[in-house]
Amino acid sequence: MWRSMLCCHRATIRVVPTIARVPVRCYAKKLKKVPQLKPVPFVIPNYISVSKLANLLNCRMEALLQDLKKLGFSNLSQGYILSREYVELILQEYNYRLPDSSKEVTPENIYDALKTPANPRFLQKRPPVVTIMGHVDHGKTTIIDYLRKSSVVAQEHGGITQHIGSFQVITPVSKKKITFLDTPGHPVFLKMRQRGANITDIIVLVVSIEDSIMPQTVEAIKHAKNSGNELIVAITKIDRISQPKQRERAIEKVTNDLIANGITVEKVGGDVQVIPISAKTGENMDLLEEAIILLADVMDIKAENSLKTMAEGWILESRVSKSVGNVATVLVKKGVLQKGKILVCGNTYGKIKNIRNEGGEQLSKAFPSDAVEVLGWKQLPVAGDQVIEAKNEATAKKFVSKRLSLLEIEKEGLTVEKLNEQRAIEASKKAQESNAANEDLEEEKEPSGPKDICFIVKADVSGSAEAIVESIAHLGNDEVKCKIISSSVGIPNENDLKLAQITNSTILCFNLSSLPNEVINNKLGVDIKQYNVVYKLIEGVTEILTDNLTPIFEKKQIATVDIREIFEFQLKKKTIKIAGCRVTNGKLNRNSVVQIQRGPTKEIIYDGPLSSLKQGKEDVMEITKANECGITFDRNFEGYQIGDKIMVYEEVKVPRYL
Repeated sequence: MWRSMLCCHRATIRVVPTIARVPVRCYAKKLKKVPQLKPVPFVIPNYISVSKLANLLNCRMEALLQDLKKLGFSNLSQGYILSREYVELILQEYNYRLPDSSKEVTPENIYDALKTPANPRFLQKRPPVVTIMGHVDHGKTTIIDYLRKSSVVAQEHGGITQHIGSFQVITPVSKKKITFLDTPGHPVFLKMRQRGANITDIIVLVVSIEDSIMPQTVEAIKHAKNSGNELIVAITKIDRISQPKQRERAIEKVTNDLIANGITVEKVGGDVQVIPISAKTGENMDLLEEAIILLADVMDIKAENSLKTMAEGWILESRVSKSVGNVATVLVKKGVLQKGKILVCGNTYGKIKNIRNEGGEQLSKAFPSDAVEVLGWKQLPVAGDQVIEAKNEATAKKFVSKRLSLLEIEKEGLTVEKLNEQRAIEASKKAQESNAANEDLEEEKEPSGPKDICFIVKADVSGSAEAIVESIAHLGNDEVKCKIISSSVGIPNENDLKLAQITNSTILCFNLSSLPNEVINNKLGVDIKQYNVVYKLIEGVTEILTDNLTPIFEKKQIATVDIREIFEFQLKKKTIKIAGCRVTNGKLNRNSVVQIQRGPTKEIIYDGPLSSLKQGKEDVMEITKANECGITFDRNFEGYQIGDKIMVYEEVKVPRYL
C-alpha cells in the first residue's frame, strides 16, 4: 500500500519540472526620463513683478499666470510683485537648479560669524547672575536695598521699580560676589521681566507673606520654567506677622499655593528652597545669600575670562546722557571688556571710551557677570540686544551695514505685501464700479475702520520706551485706536516736534526729569504730556482716546407744555397761526428745543427750535410752570392741533468709555 502511494508521489514530482520549463517572457518597465535641471540664467532678485519674471524666463505671461494660479496664487495681475521665495518656487516648477541657500544669512544670525568657539583653557568660575522677580511691591528692591545697604526704593517714582536695576554685591557672610537684576513687577514691564529671566543663572521668586500668589507672581513662575533656570523662593515681609503660630500658618499657606502652581519645593521632595525673610529687619537674609552661593557652587557656573576671548554680553538698559552721550548697561557673559575694544550690537557699534560701575566709578576692565555702563556707542543700542566684540572698526562697520541691508529687504517685503493688497482692492473696486455703472453711487461712504490717535513716546531709557509702547499700542476699540508714530530715548527735539505736528500726535514724556520751556511751550502747538509713573501714563492715554470717541447725546426732558387753543392773525394778507399753550411742568425758554407729540403713541410731528415766545402782546425770554403763553415754531411749522403736547428737552452728552 505505502509503495503504491510512494510511486504516485514520485509521479507528481516528475510532472512539476516539466511545467516549470515553460518559457516565460518578461518585459522591463520603461523608466521615465528625469529632466536635467537647468542653471538659472539670471541673478534671482529679492522682488520682481510677474511681467518681468516672464521676460526673464522667456515665456508667455498668460502661461505664467496660469501656472501661478495652479500653485495657489490669487488676485494675480501683470504688476503683481513676487518675493524671492516665490520666485524660487516657480523656478523649481520650471526645472531650474537653485543656488545653494543652506547657509541663509538673516538679521538674527548675521553676527554669529563674529563669535568664537569656547576655549576650555580660559574657563574660570564667575559670580552668579541672580534675577529677583515677583509681583509689584512685594519687596524685591528692598532685598537689594538691604544687601547694598543703600536706598534704592527712595529713588524710584512711586516706590515702584520702572526699569531693570543691576547691582553687584559682596555678601556679608560668605564675602562672595553676586550680580543682582531687579526687574519691574508692574504688569506693563512684561518684556523686561522676560529679558531678565533669559539672561540670568538663578531666579529668586519673591512672594509676600500677606498677599501670597498674585498675577505677576504666576507670570514670573512661567518665565522661570521657560528659561530653565534654577529657582529659590523668598517669602518676604514676615516682620508684619509677629506671632509665631500665625506666621507659621501664613508661610504654610504660601507654600501650598506655590505647590499648586507647579513649584516643587523641598517640602514635597523637590529641589526648590523656600526661605522666609524680612529685608526690613534683616531676619534670615544671611540664609538667603548663603542659599544663592550654595546653589551657584552646585551649578559650577563658569565663563571664559581672558582678553584673548572675543567678549559677548547683553544690553540691559540704554539711555542718552547730556554730558557723555549714548550710554548702555552691558551684562558681560564671556570675555573681558576694556577701553579701546570694538563692540557690535543690533544696528550700531562703538569703540569703548569708558567703563563705569553702578556707582559711577570708572573701571579699567569688566569681567564675566559684571553689569557695567559702557560709553562710546555711535547710536543708542536697544535693550535686550546681544553685544559681540569685533576685531576692528572696519569689521564692525561691514557687519552692521550688512544687517541694515537685510532689515531693509524685510521692510521692503512688508511694503510689497501692502502694495499687492492695495492693488487687489483697487482692481475689485474697479470691477464693482463697472458692474454698478447704472446705479446711483452719489451717497457718501463713511470712512471704514477705527480712527488713528497718534502718539510719540520719549523715555529716559530704551527699556521703558519699549515697555510703554507695548502697554498702550493695543488700547482702543472699533472707533479709535492708539497708533505709535515713533519711540525713542531723550528729551523731544525739533524733529520730534515737527513729526508730531505733521501726524497730529501727542508726545508722551516718561521719567524725563526737566523739560526745557521751549519744548513744553513750543511754537508748533504740539501737546506735551509728562509722566513719572507708568500707570498714570496709561490712564492719560486712555483719557485722550476716550475724548476722541464719537459723542453720544441723550434727550433730557426739562419741561412739558399743553397746546390748548389755536389763534389765527392776519398780517399783510398772510394768516399766522399761534399756539396758545400752558406750561404744566418745568420752565420754557425762548431758546428751548422742543418736540410736538400727538396721541397716546406720542408720535413726533415736529422737532426743532421756537420761532417766538409771547405772553400777551410782549415777547418774553421764559415762561414758568402754570403760566400761559403763545408760541410759533421755526420753519413756519403750523401742523399742530389742540391737545398736542410739547416736550421741552436738552441734549446731554453721555460719558463714554473704551
